[in-house]
Amino acid sequence: MDIEGFRIVALAAPGSVEAGFGKLQAEIFSRYGLASAQAMPPMIPVAFLPAEASTRGLLESLNESVRAPWSIRTTECEWAEDYLYVGIVSGGAWAALRARTLQECGAGAKQLFPIREGFFMGCGEATPAQRDTIRPAVPPVAFSSSDLVLVSIESALGRGAWWRELYWETIEQRPLRGRREK
Repeated sequence: MDIEGFRIVALAAPGSVEAGFGKLQAEIFSRYGLASAQAMPPMIPVAFLPAEASTRGLLESLNESVRAPWSIRTTECEWAEDYLYVGIVSGGAWAALRARTLQECGAGAKQLFPIREGFFMGCGEATPAQRDTIRPAVPPVAFSSSDLVLVSIESALGRGAWWRELYWETIEQRPLRGRREK
């Protein structure tokens, strides 16, 4: 069995927000039977990293790329290349994180799912007919605290049905404070 590895930089929401989106993922799984909806914790992906990219000091640098204070609020569900996301508005914070990540590390050639400004909800195995019906109500949420996380992901099924056999681990975590202008 071949294991394929990935690394991703993401934003992890505060515990109460993460729990709410975890319930949304569980509801999608319960209603539609889509295992990919619960394969990963609710997170806002920023970028998949190239295998050779150094991550030393990366999260600290990313923290400096965002201007404080910042906040994120949810919008509605959106589909991107066959995956479901809960859209967010971040006032440029997500774009700054993505730009700095790509500047420092480059873009990862391998990606399990598309990168988009929003909470990743999975649903990659949904049929086109199911996609038309999956429109969960998104609770209006706003938050101004979050953690930058570097996550290692391994899948025995590579980029196919990767959610069927998946291992993930947070290998580094840092609060996103942002830089204060003087």
